[in-house]
Amino acid sequence: MIDLLIKNVTIITMDAHRNVIQRGDIAIKDGKILSIGTDLVFEAQKTIDGTNCVAMPGLVNAHTHVYQALIEGIGYDMHFDPWNWRFLFPVVSKMSPEHAEVSAEVAAIEMIKSGTTTVSDHWYMHTDLQNIYRVTDTFDRAGLRAQMVYGLLDQTFAGERIESEYMTMIQRQDVLLAEARRYYDQYHNKKRTTVALGPGSTEDISEGLMLKTRDLARELDINVSTHVAGWIEINAYTMRKFGKRDLEHLHAIGLTGPHGVFFHSVWLSNHEIEILAETGSKVVHCPMANSYLGYGIAPVSQMLSRGITVGLGTDGAASYTYDLWEVGRAAAMLQKATKLDGEAITAEEILEMMTIGGARALGLEKEIGSVEVGKKADIILIDFNQLHLLPDARYVPKLVYSTHGSDVKDVIIDGQLVMENHKVTTLSEEKVMARAMSARKDLIAMAGQDTRDLLAAPWPKQGPYWRAITKEQG
Repeated sequence: MIDLLIKNVTIITMDAHRNVIQRGDIAIKDGKILSIGTDLVFEAQKTIDGTNCVAMPGLVNAHTHVYQALIEGIGYDMHFDPWNWRFLFPVVSKMSPEHAEVSAEVAAIEMIKSGTTTVSDHWYMHTDLQNIYRVTDTFDRAGLRAQMVYGLLDQTFAGERIESEYMTMIQRQDVLLAEARRYYDQYHNKKRTTVALGPGSTEDISEGLMLKTRDLARELDINVSTHVAGWIEINAYTMRKFGKRDLEHLHAIGLTGPHGVFFHSVWLSNHEIEILAETGSKVVHCPMANSYLGYGIAPVSQMLSRGITVGLGTDGAASYTYDLWEVGRAAAMLQKATKLDGEAITAEEILEMMTIGGARALGLEKEIGSVEVGKKADIILIDFNQLHLLPDARYVPKLVYSTHGSDVKDVIIDGQLVMENHKVTTLSEEKVMARAMSARKDLIAMAGQDTRDLLAAPWPKQGPYWRAITKEQG
């Protein structure tokens, strides 16, 4: 008796040979893939008819900030600094464990419904040291696989000093290191969770804490995951302080290598791209957030041509989505448009970034990222019996360029059916919606008048709405 049998489905395996199996079957037992083939005969506790569906590995969202899930749409059409000061800081500086939990529930449901089975969340919102525990437990309750990045900020947040009333997430160096170790002991390799260490960025963390983070990561043999060269100003900062560009500096102090995971990586020199390639470092590309905040567009096609592992992430509120299909499509279009080359990146490369590439970025490729015997049963089914998809011809371009999150029908994580026929089975959407509305109102009320002004601003006569508020207040 096996736990689950999927029958008559097109299987996009994403294995080493990128095999595609027509009218295939997948047998699942004890959370793992037991067998793949055609006309499999097993007695199963549950059988799913995959006719006109595509089965593929679950998507890997390799970089998020789910603490921002409750607050999308308050501050918008801003560059990085006004986005932080006018919108982000006043709200999130008030975040409690309850707010953190609800944010994780909101993000978890959206990710599951759009086919994400693994998430890497960079959590540095230590306004309360229990926040990350509540988020991790929520992901586990939702059924998601998670690599939780324990964030460390002891100097600034987004370049802003601790003297600000909003910098409630910044903690002392000794507190952060002790808490990171305690969190690691409780959660690493427990159930579906792994742990990494996450300096905020080169300017957010003191040099002493950066070196101690490096040493702790080496001791624990885990990833160091951090924002690198995401905005052009960071290179000016590191050139002034260290005489090197951002990635060059991190390489000089020993943070590159197979355990180095670098978010954004927009403003890289050719030399820095070579460093990534030579050291086996990993990159997580966040095209929608990068574009929205005016960061720029990462040289992803160049990275891929050098064999650099690249995964995809939704980042935070600036992406306005946890749907990785939207992010993958944006990644493809931006590379093609900026290079003036329709061949700059391919549908196959994008699908790899969404699955096995994301798994490699997190160091989980031996367990997830492809549909292979012995791997974890993290599998999604997409309903192709729709006019915008059509169940024949080549599947990969339709997956990358036509699929929406709402096309995902079933989601299996660790062998557990966490969404069946579009209905999430692990969390109540109705209850989460009610909690989210209440938590959002609570955060807005605590954030103060400036935040309420952003929400109440009239339709702008010209330009972004928040500039009009600034002029009126001035």
